[in-house]
Formats: sequence, structure tokens, C-alpha cells
Amino acid sequence: MADAGRPIVKILDIIEFGMVIAGLILIIAGYAQARYRFIKERRKGRHFYWGVSVLGIIFFGFGTGKLWPNGVMTTLIFSAIVVGSAYLATPYLKIGDRIYASSPENREPDPPAEER
Repeated sequence: MADAGRPIVKILDIIEFGMVIAGLILIIAGYAQARYRFIKERRKGRHFYWGVSVLGIIFFGFGTGKLWPNGVMTTLIFSAIVVGSAYLATPYLKIGDRIYASSPENREPDPPAEER
């Protein structure tokens, strides 16, 4: 029997909260890569940035509880932030063979891959 003074926390609420926190951590990891570039090789850094950012957005969207409109709106907002920051601060917005960036040094083509 549940205690009358204690609120009932459903397991689904705990899972959703965990997904929101995991999503935020992953989005922050993508931002940290964009800001500090701790992965120096451009191609690997780009893959890391987009991988953790997309995964973080998906986790956060599902963690909101209601997919419509909460999950859809947070997904759109975070997607706009991630794409905007990729354009403004990094060389990570690459479509086909073209790199889209606001600064000329970020628009330079990728350096040749290191031979192993």
C-alpha cells in the first residue's frame, strides 16, 4: 500500500528523465567538440559532432514524454541550434563535397587523410 503523503513516481517518469539528461549530455559533448576541437582530425571531429548531436536530440525528444507537440518542437529547436552552430563556428556542415561555413578558413577542403 502506498504511503498517503509520498508521491508515486512511475518508472516511465524515471526513464524519461534519464533520457533527457543523457540527451543534454550528448548535445553538450557535441558543442564541446565544436568549441574546443579536442578531436583534431577534421573528418573524425565532424563524425563525432554529428553523431553525438543527433543521438542527443533523439534521446531528448523521446525523453520529453509527449512526442506531439513536446518531442517534435524540442527536436526542431535543438536541430536548428546544432545546424546553426555547425555553420557559424565549424567546418562540420558538409553536404556532398561542399563545406558550408561562415568563415573562409572553415570553408577550406578537408586536408588529405593520413596514410597508414
